[in-house]
Amino acid sequence: MELRCGLARLRLLPHAGGRVSALRLVDRVRGAVEVLHPYPQDVFDPLHWAKGGIYPLMPYSNRIDNARLSVGGEMLQLRAHPDAAPHTLHGNAQAQVWVAEPAESSDANTAVLRLHSAASDAWPWQYEAAQHFKLEASSLTITLTLTNRDSRAMPAGIGLHPYFRHHAEAAVGYTASDIWPTDAAFLPLGSARTLQNREQADRPRRLVGGTMTDYLGGWNGRASIELPSSPPGAVLAIEADPVFGHLVVHRPDSGAYLCLEPVTHVANGFNLAAQGVLGTGTRVLLSGESMAGSVSFKML
Repeated sequence: MELRCGLARLRLLPHAGGRVSALRLVDRVRGAVEVLHPYPQDVFDPLHWAKGGIYPLMPYSNRIDNARLSVGGEMLQLRAHPDAAPHTLHGNAQAQVWVAEPAESSDANTAVLRLHSAASDAWPWQYEAAQHFKLEASSLTITLTLTNRDSRAMPAGIGLHPYFRHHAEAAVGYTASDIWPTDAAFLPLGSARTLQNREQADRPRRLVGGTMTDYLGGWNGRASIELPSSPPGAVLAIEADPVFGHLVVHRPDSGAYLCLEPVTHVANGFNLAAQGVLGTGTRVLLSGESMAGSVSFKML
């Protein structure tokens, strides 16, 4: 399905994990700009997904160590993800079929996708998730809602995983206070530490070369990225609600794309919190309780 607003376009794939497959926004100087590293529209593998577009991170983001989740003193065994084994990866919402709700008006620039997820070995709680999309000429706003539909309290987190078009000289900006050191499996090693001056990006700067995966805490909900464009200089801003207190900055060695992921908690945060680690951003939702937040992508 496609949303339109003037020259702006948004393509949604409800069947493919509720993904955004393409996004075009309008820059006042450069005209229409393609924002995302493209996602193939005719192929969907719920386990070995293609790298592109935007997908939702629900009911948690990133990894859970050894697929073992500590909840209220009980250790639960989850199903590991084959691309991150023996750990889990990015929840299970983006591996399921979402349903597009009937439009409540004739607006061609809004849509709602909804998911009712049954308990499974991937996530042993029932939950409901929703994505509200609003496309404007120069911006896209996505509002995520996660509701615990189980009879038991549920650990919970939300986030978005966008793949932005990228070039080696691109200036990237964000403001955060902490970084979580990680091991070779991309799991945090205990508590976060304060960012050093050379690691700050309050003023947009070129990132270090090669692959990188930084887990940032104390994020202020603002980030920016310079996109490939002609003429050059198109800049996309990210503005996220305060619930998204963490930001993941990821780029593969090829530099084909850059991910700036607004998330509510750090990787393996539930287990870290159970160990007494502070600042993980994790939440627990009681039966029927919800959490929500909006993220906007805007051309400057």
